[in-house]
Amino acid sequence: MRQGLYFAKNVGGMLQFAVVILLVCGASAYAASPIYKNNVLTAQHIVLPGTHVALIPPAGARPAPDFVGFELQSRNIKFVITEKIGASYSESESTLTPEGVEALGITLKESAKVLLNSAPAMLVTGSSNSSESVSVQLLVTGDSKLTVYIYGYYPETDKSAVNTVRNALLSCIFDPSAVKVNSGGYSLSSDGTSFKFADEVNLTRFYTLNGEPVDDQIEEAFYTSTVLNESIAQEDRDTFADTTIARFLSSYEYTVDSRRNVNYAGLSGIETIARFDGASRRVRTSSGGMVTRTSEGKGYQVVLFDNFGHTYVLSGIAVKNADSYLSQFARITSTFLIVK
Repeated sequence: MRQGLYFAKNVGGMLQFAVVILLVCGASAYAASPIYKNNVLTAQHIVLPGTHVALIPPAGARPAPDFVGFELQSRNIKFVITEKIGASYSESESTLTPEGVEALGITLKESAKVLLNSAPAMLVTGSSNSSESVSVQLLVTGDSKLTVYIYGYYPETDKSAVNTVRNALLSCIFDPSAVKVNSGGYSLSSDGTSFKFADEVNLTRFYTLNGEPVDDQIEEAFYTSTVLNESIAQEDRDTFADTTIARFLSSYEYTVDSRRNVNYAGLSGIETIARFDGASRRVRTSSGGMVTRTSEGKGYQVVLFDNFGHTYVLSGIAVKNADSYLSQFARITSTFLIVK
C-alpha cells in the first residue's frame, strides 16, 4: 500500500513536471517560430496613394479622410499607416523592445516574427497608451531603405476584432515601387531637405512656376517648399496651420476660403486656401477716363506632418490669374514625394 502511494505521488509529481516542461517548450517555440504568409495581389487589395503597402481592409472599411489609412466606423476600427524613409527594416526591428514599443504609443503584450512573402516583418500586440480601452496590433515591415508601420486600433471589448485586425494586417503586400509620381510637367526640388517634386532641377527652395528661382518682386505667382525639423502634436495642428498661413500672407489682408484635410505621399495634412486683394493696374474706361482696378489674389498652403520629427510646408501665392495658378499649385503638390 505504501509502495502504491509512493508511486502515485511520484507519478503525479512527474506529470506536473512534464506539464511545466511542455509549457516552457511550447512558449519558446511560439516565440521563435515566425508566422508565414505568402500573399498574392488581389482585387480586394487597396493601395493608398503615397504608401508602399497594399492591404485587404475589413468589409465596410473606407480610406480615412483625416489620416493615412482605413477606418470601419461601425466598429470603431482604424488602420493607420506611417512610413519612415531612410530607415532599414533591420534597424527598425531592433528598436521593437518593450521600451521602443512604448515610444510608439503601445504597451507591449507580445510580439511575433512574421515572414511576408519571404520578407521579414514583426507583429506587435498591446494596448494604446492614450486609452486603456483601446487595443492595438502593429505590423512593421520594409526593406533596406524604408520601414512601414501599420497600426490596427480596435475597442478592447470587441473580442472578434482581434482576428479582424490581424487578418487585415497579415494580408499586407509590401512593394517599394508602389508610390507613383505624377509629375504633371513640373520638376521642382528642395535644397537641404528630404523631399522633392518629381525630378531635381537646381538647388533652391523657391521657384516661379517655370522652375526659375524667385526674384525679390513677385510678378504673378511663386511656389515655395520648406521642411521644419519639429513635430506638431495632433491637437495643435489646426492652430499651426493658421499661424503658418498668417505668416506666409503677412503682407496682405486675407480671408480664408477653405480648409480641408489631405493626404500626400502617405502623410496627413491640412490644406488652406485664402483670398486677398492682388495686383492693381490702371485701365481706361469707355468714357476715356482712367481707373484703378485690383485683381483678386490667392494664397495656397499645405502642411504635412510625419511621426518622425518633420513638418513640411508647401505654399503658393498668385497675385494675378489666381484661379489658374491655384490649380497649378495643386498639381505641383500632388507630385510631392519624400526621398532620402
